[in-house]
Amino acid sequence: MTVARVNINPDVLMWAIEYSQRGLEAFSEKFPKLTKWLEKSERPTVKQLEDMAKFAYVPFGYLMLSEKPDIPIRKISDFRTLQNQGFIASDEYSAALRDTINIVRSRQEWLIDYKKDKDYAPVAFIGSIDRNMSDDDIVNHINKVLEIPTNWRTKISSRANALRFFVDILESKGIVIFINGVVGNDTHRPLSVSEFRGFALADKMAPVIFINGADAIAARIFTLFHEVVHLFLGQDGLDDRTEPFCNRIAAKLLVPEDLFDKGWQKYAHDFEQLEKFFKVSQLVLFRAALTYNKIDEKEYARLVKLYESTHKRISMTGSGGDFYNVAPYRVGRGFCRYVNEAINSGALTYTEAYNLLGVKGKTFAEVMKKAKEG
Repeated sequence: MTVARVNINPDVLMWAIEYSQRGLEAFSEKFPKLTKWLEKSERPTVKQLEDMAKFAYVPFGYLMLSEKPDIPIRKISDFRTLQNQGFIASDEYSAALRDTINIVRSRQEWLIDYKKDKDYAPVAFIGSIDRNMSDDDIVNHINKVLEIPTNWRTKISSRANALRFFVDILESKGIVIFINGVVGNDTHRPLSVSEFRGFALADKMAPVIFINGADAIAARIFTLFHEVVHLFLGQDGLDDRTEPFCNRIAAKLLVPEDLFDKGWQKYAHDFEQLEKFFKVSQLVLFRAALTYNKIDEKEYARLVKLYESTHKRISMTGSGGDFYNVAPYRVGRGFCRYVNEAINSGALTYTEAYNLLGVKGKTFAEVMKKAKEG
C-alpha cells in the first residue's frame, strides 16, 4: 500500500522550527528525515507533518501553507518579573509566554467586540489615575472604586481564600482575570516564574489581568494588585520607572501605613508574626516594610531571596490538582460567564466557544458549570 506524502515548502518548516524556539537539533532528533524534507529529496507523510505541528506548537494547517505565515505579536514592553529585573522586549519572549499572550489577546479581542455589540458600558476606572496624584489620593480612589471592605483581614482564613476573595471583587468590577501556570491547557508547557509573574492588558471595554499560576499563592496576591494599578493607570506597556510606583501602591493597598506602624511597633522585623497579624504573605510585608522605610533595598532583596528559597511554590492552576477545579481559573471565570451569555443569546456557536476556551464537549460543560459556581 502506497503511503500518501505531502508537498511542503521548506521555508514553512523552518519557520515552524524557529517559531517553536526548540531549536533545529531537537527537531532533527525527533524527525530523522527532517534534512531530507528541507532539501526536498523526500516528502513527509500526513502523520509526520501532524506530529511536527504538535511538536512546534502550531496548527497543522500552517505547515500546509505555500508561504510562511505572518503572525505578529503586539508588544507588551514589560511584566512583573521575579525581581522586577527590567522589561522584556518582544523578541525575547519564550515560546510559552508568546503563545500565552496570543491566547489572552484573542480572548480579549473577542470580548471587546462582544461587549460593544451588546452595548455594555466601558469600565470607567481604567486610566482614572496618574502618577502626579498623591499616593494617598490614589489608594483612596482605588479602594473606593473596588469597594474593598476595610475589615477583610478578619474575614479570611487563608491566603488561598484571600486570592479568591480579591478575584471575586475584581471580576464584579469588570476586570477579566486568568490564572494559569501552563500554556492554555497543555500541562507539558509550564510557564516560567523567572520570566514573568503577571501582566495586564488595559482596555476600557475588556481590561484583563493574567497571573502566572506557577507562582506561589502569596506572590499572586501582590501581583494581582500590582496589575490592578497598571489598569487604573490605563496602560499595559510601561517603562521600568513605573514598576516601583505600581509596587508601592500595591503594598499600600494591601497593608495601609497606619496599620503597618501598629504592627511594626509590636513585631518589628518579626515577619512571621506580622504575617499572622495582617493575613497577607511575608512577600507583601517585605514590600510594605520597604515602602514605609522600615528596611532598605538591600535588606528587602535579602529577605525576598531567603523567603523564595525556603518556601515551596503551591500551584492552584498549574499542572497539578483536579482539572475541573483549576480550569475555570485557567480560562477565566468571568470570561466563561460572558461566553455562556453569548451562547445563550445566539451570538456565539458552541464550536466557536470551544475554540475560545480550548475545551469542548462534556469537558466544556463541566468547566462552564464550575465557573458559574465560582
